[in-house]
Amino acid sequence: MARSLKIAAYMAGLRHSTDDSKLTAQPDRPDGAIIWVRCSLPEQLTSVETLQRKLAEDADAIQIIATVPDWDDSLAGRALPEPRGKDTIRAFIAHWRPMLAIWVRADLDFVLLDGMRAAGVPCMLVDATGQGLDQVAGGWVPGAIRALLSEFETVLTVDQTAARKLVSAGTPQARILVTGPMEDCGKVLPCHEDDRRVLSAAIGTRSVWLAAAARLNDTKALCLAHQEASRRAHRLLLVVVPDRPENACHIADGLRDFGFHVALRSQIREPTEPMQVFVIDTEDDLGLWYRIAPVTYLGGTLHGGGCRDPFEPASLGSAVLHGPYVAPFQRQAARLNEAGASRLIRFDEVLGREVEALLAPDKTAQMAHAAWDVTSRGADVTNQIVTLIRQRLEHRVA
Repeated sequence: MARSLKIAAYMAGLRHSTDDSKLTAQPDRPDGAIIWVRCSLPEQLTSVETLQRKLAEDADAIQIIATVPDWDDSLAGRALPEPRGKDTIRAFIAHWRPMLAIWVRADLDFVLLDGMRAAGVPCMLVDATGQGLDQVAGGWVPGAIRALLSEFETVLTVDQTAARKLVSAGTPQARILVTGPMEDCGKVLPCHEDDRRVLSAAIGTRSVWLAAAARLNDTKALCLAHQEASRRAHRLLLVVVPDRPENACHIADGLRDFGFHVALRSQIREPTEPMQVFVIDTEDDLGLWYRIAPVTYLGGTLHGGGCRDPFEPASLGSAVLHGPYVAPFQRQAARLNEAGASRLIRFDEVLGREVEALLAPDKTAQMAHAAWDVTSRGADVTNQIVTLIRQRLEHRVA
């Protein structure tokens, strides 16, 4: 797309002021089509990973390469540092040869967009809000913002207000789709249906709750909680899936010392009537137990030590209880809490009270419905992006 002479002059003036450091070592480029997703913030990577899972369902090999401006070692394996400076951007594009670039809720960057334009990489803007346009470097150049926004073939906005802002700023109306935000919708963990049927039959009408990825420091809280909740449901069964199989015996011993009848899955394949706690020391899929237990406590969240994605149990109909230590899944936990699809507990003594309250089927059904709404909400937007990507791939092949 042609640029005004003033914009061309502005870009030329950046030649000596832009950091043109050499491109850092890059991983080998995989075969197949590459999508470059430019994130503004690390929190957006979970939505990008959802997009990658959706694309993986297609027979075509499409690989996402994500970048973030403020990269650190904690993002290794999830994203690459964003290239800076004209020569570095040129080398990055030459190495990866992306067929498409996707900007996520972008803080627009003249140099990066110009590098994509020069290389002929088509661009899409998603999660567009229309905010921050007045803070774009070089935005004072007449026609600059209009020229930037015109670089995007398609713009997906979070709402009508954002669409109006972007049209006023110069985005062609025909390129805008109002879709809502692109949100991560969680990975549905698998299970063997035969195993689920056998275990469900063995459990029968007993109430069940699950401690998923339980840490050793969860043992006391689990003891107190199961003792309190069992006062209402005398046949209540606690299933404990440790964070690591080697911790299973230590957790089982702690629960036995508290007075519970405990069994290990490696020794007894299905729960029996006298059993109060079933500790899973085998390689069972968590997806199996999420489907069986209507209530799940996320291990490691009361005293720290790590956290599973709360969308995992929520997407399978299990009401979620968690402590304050939910990193790196703060956004997911906040969305579930806001919708009434999970509950935050801050002290060991509260866990049993919450488990007891959720033994009522109507309570868990209400939370499960809210959880399904939250975890599936972002799927429509992601599916639209997948469709646009596939159309682009078909157009390129044709």
